[in-house]
Amino acid sequence: MLKTFLVEDEVVIREMIKKMIPWEQYGFELAGEASDGEMALPLILKSKPDLLITDIKMPFMDGLTLCKLVKKELPYIKIVILSGYDDFNYAKQAINIGVEDYLLKPITKNAFIERLEEIHNRYEHEKTQKEYYEKFKLEMQEYERNASRDFFESLVRADFDLEEIYRRADRLNLDIVAEAYNILIFTPDASDSSYNSSEGYSDWEAEVHKKIENYFLSHPVAMLFRHQVFSYAILVKGQRDTIKKNTCECVETIQKIMEETRANVDWFVAVGEEADRLSRIKQSYHTAARTYAFRYLYDGHILYYNMLEQVKENSADTSKTEAVQLKNVNINALNPEILQKFLSSGLEDEVDSFVHDYFHAIGREPMKSLVFRNYVVLNVRFSVLSFLKKIGYDDTELSREETDDVVKKTSQSTEASVAYAEEVLKRAIAIRDENAGSQNRSVLKQATDFIDGHYMDEEISLNRVAHAANVSANHFSALFSQNMGQTFIEYLTSLRMDKAKELLRCTSKRSSEIAGEVGYKDAHYFSYLFKKTQGITPSEYRKTRGEV
Repeated sequence: MLKTFLVEDEVVIREMIKKMIPWEQYGFELAGEASDGEMALPLILKSKPDLLITDIKMPFMDGLTLCKLVKKELPYIKIVILSGYDDFNYAKQAINIGVEDYLLKPITKNAFIERLEEIHNRYEHEKTQKEYYEKFKLEMQEYERNASRDFFESLVRADFDLEEIYRRADRLNLDIVAEAYNILIFTPDASDSSYNSSEGYSDWEAEVHKKIENYFLSHPVAMLFRHQVFSYAILVKGQRDTIKKNTCECVETIQKIMEETRANVDWFVAVGEEADRLSRIKQSYHTAARTYAFRYLYDGHILYYNMLEQVKENSADTSKTEAVQLKNVNINALNPEILQKFLSSGLEDEVDSFVHDYFHAIGREPMKSLVFRNYVVLNVRFSVLSFLKKIGYDDTELSREETDDVVKKTSQSTEASVAYAEEVLKRAIAIRDENAGSQNRSVLKQATDFIDGHYMDEEISLNRVAHAANVSANHFSALFSQNMGQTFIEYLTSLRMDKAKELLRCTSKRSSEIAGEVGYKDAHYFSYLFKKTQGITPSEYRKTRGEV
């Protein structure tokens, strides 16, 4: 329904207009009325109607003045002027203001309805176009943002030299020049289970991800990219005297978002060590990742790398008195939940660090006791078996191994116990990932089959594809990016461009026809996106088809 406001100083005419048009039948709703422009203006600005119908000659404030003031505040409003004056000057002023129609009184019911139907159709068309452009604007932003993500992933791995770094940054319009840098790694829930992909994200998680991404999307000194399926990494930049402040502001913002959204979750931020030049970003990332791996043993939400050793020392009892060895055990470190959380979402390349920190947290001195060492090893073993049973893998080589054999193998030294723990955790994670990978492959196969069969539908969306694959949209988005090496939008766009190139090579269809066949209603947007992704326009590509 188009909200309509009527301004007419003659009561009889105003009542006649109200009664002669079956407003709702033609998609209109009378939202208010007034007898002159002065009375109407505040009511219009408050109710924000879609259509204003006004007389031109009124006391106190005439129709043209009202139209100017309304258009200034509500630029998208439709305006129809009713006038008893066939004056070209009035009509010219109305056109300049942006009035939709200038109708002369008296106007018949049928003529009025005809004009209203035209206005309604124009309004719906413009609304559809606006929604369409908004949709593709967001898709383009996501496309460009994820191109940036790939760049940053290469950056922290130091996959190419500095010259290439700056060249790629320039192509992506990214300002990476700074005196100092730092890396943060953040997860909204450190207890997230990577093996149970069917659960997806809950509403609060979707809200957190949206708030985090929106905050960092246009941040002047911090850039966000995906780290793992359930975590982010943030590149912070600044001057040498501002990098600490910039880093702290990012951490504080994350903390604020988490506390406002949902306080009782296990979110975690790991802060790396600052780098004083771009070529040392890899080291900063390594320190952040090392700190991030300690999240299972740290009773807090924020941990800086320069605090890590102190935290580890505080978590272990370093008493040298043999007589009180077992009194010095850190009972909290023996909580089976720690192992369960790590098995649920830890990575294989985090195992060595985790096990080292786990035994360190228990305490060096207690581990000298053979009986206690055996207890710790069996606690690790039974936690692993319990986890594997939970995910449906209780009949494994690990479960068939005799307990006496395990004790005999690990009783020789703390080092042997550590080696055993590393081995079984890695084996369990490999089984978990293989199981999750099988589930993920099934989800992704369903998703890509659906995309391949519906890419030409302009209404295809991440939500529709996720529904077809029977997973939540947010989880599907992260899962697709992690496993396919590109986002849903990148995959869809690439598929559409490939189909477009095939049609450009093999047919004589116009570019506008091809745009419609590959899912783009707007030919201009199709051409823009083709040039953006392929480097040349559709017409330029067609000229080269003989060379392809």
